[in-house]
Formats: sequence, structure tokens, C-alpha cells
Amino acid sequence: MSDEPLLTRSRLAQRGVTDSEIRQALRSGSIAPVRRGCFVGRSALLDATPEMRHLLTARAVVTSGGSDLVLSHESAALLWGMPLLGGPPDKVHVTATNGRRGRVGPDRYLHCHKLAVDDATVHEGMHVTSPARTVVDIACTSSFEAAVCAGDAASLSRLDLAAAVERSGQRAGIARARRAAAFVDGRSESVGESRSRVYFDRFDVPAPDLQVEIVVDGKTYRVDFLWDGVVGEFDGLTKYAGDQGSDAVVREKLREDALRAAGYVVIRWTWADLADGRLARRVLAALAVG
Repeated sequence: MSDEPLLTRSRLAQRGVTDSEIRQALRSGSIAPVRRGCFVGRSALLDATPEMRHLLTARAVVTSGGSDLVLSHESAALLWGMPLLGGPPDKVHVTATNGRRGRVGPDRYLHCHKLAVDDATVHEGMHVTSPARTVVDIACTSSFEAAVCAGDAASLSRLDLAAAVERSGQRAGIARARRAAAFVDGRSESVGESRSRVYFDRFDVPAPDLQVEIVVDGKTYRVDFLWDGVVGEFDGLTKYAGDQGSDAVVREKLREDALRAAGYVVIRWTWADLADGRLARRVLAALAVG
């Protein structure tokens, strides 16, 4: 019926498609309903990830929900490509700008906050909160860790985040947003590194420097984290996947041997090590010895 990802009843009617033809397409499975009056072609759902499905629903919610709706919070983060802890939310988050009261519906979470001109924009054809405002919204309604992961990935400046915080006024969670804005660091190159930074902060480990280049015997090695004489490396294991995995393991071992020979203590960790305080004690012990 159309190559567009989202098909609305009104647009189909403008093209001469009747309600009877829409019902026939639904029965045949060539289109599927997203929400009342909004459909997608079957091909759009084939092999769609949970993130893609959420954004299809988000487009339907924003398109059919009123001209004052702006995609926001975790849903906006998905549109901007920011990582979300726990995956896409169950409902689409939107913010109304005309003074409606907030409410939760079957497929959407309606927030009501004022948005300054700098807090909203259009991205991929949808009205959406700016990246900085999106991080602030997540910080206000979710966890400090979730906001840091989103903010690090967005590579936002602390100045932009601080300005978005101030424009948000004295809303619930604003203190957490202010703290996240000061903590975000675009040098973190993965969610694992962002969560590691939050972990070290939680256990009162001194803040490390990030992505530091160390020259050993004429070779330059860039490390994820560096304290005084202590190198930290988050190992998400993805670097060892695939046919070249064994070569990567060898390179990492040679790299680590070179750093140790130069006098550095090298500490590696994985996701599981962020579950308790043992990693923090290892780092603190290495710093005390140094």
C-alpha cells in the first residue's frame, strides 16, 4: 500500500485507499496495526529489533497524539541512539507542551513540562527533545547511572547539560540531574566504561583519567582508565569475538606485558566485577601500594 514505515488512516484516505481496503490489508497480514489509525507494512516488522519496534510505536504516538507532543525521556534517547539500561521502555514517553495533565495510557507515558526553544528539535522527521534535555529528563525520572550512560554516549558538553538543567527549573529529580551533568564525560567509549565510572564513584575510588596514551619503548598504548601508576581496562569481551578473537587475545597480552614491564599495575574487569565492592578494593589496594 505504501513504502513509508508508518501508514496513517488519514494519509491513506488522501491517496484514495478506502477503509474496506485497509481492513482487507489487515486481514491479509500485509499491514499490521501500531495504534488506532496507524499501521505499518509487514516488511517493517520483519527482523525488527525491540528498539526499532519501540520507535515505530513512538512515531505513531507522536503523529496521532496531537501537535503539541514531543518525544522525550527514554524514547527520545532511542531516537538519538543513546544506550538505555534495560532496553526500550514498555511505553512511549512523550512530553506535552500545551499544559495538559500528565497521565499513563496503554502505550504512552505523557509528561507535562515546559520546553524552551533550545530543548526541542526535529530529528528523523519527529519532534523530539534535544540530546541535552533528554539526558536531564532521564536523570530526573530514572537513575544517575542511566543518565551518565546516555550523556557519555551523546558526547555532550557539561556546559550544554548545565544549561538544560537550569532551564528545567525546580522539578522532581533536578538535584540528580545536576550531579549527572557535572559527571558526564564524553571520553567514555562504551556503556561498560560509563558504568565503571559510576561504580568507582559509588565506592569512593578516586576519579581516573580516561583514554590516556602511554608510550613504552616507542610504542603508544591507549588505556581506558589511569590512576597514579595503575591502569584500568574494562573488558566487555566483544573485542575477542569472531574469527580474529585469538589474534586479539595475543595483542592484548603483549600490550599488558609491556605496560607491566614499564612499572604499571594493570587491572582488568568485566560486567560481573561491577556487582560488588571487590573490584574497588583491588584498585584502592593497588593505589595504596603505589
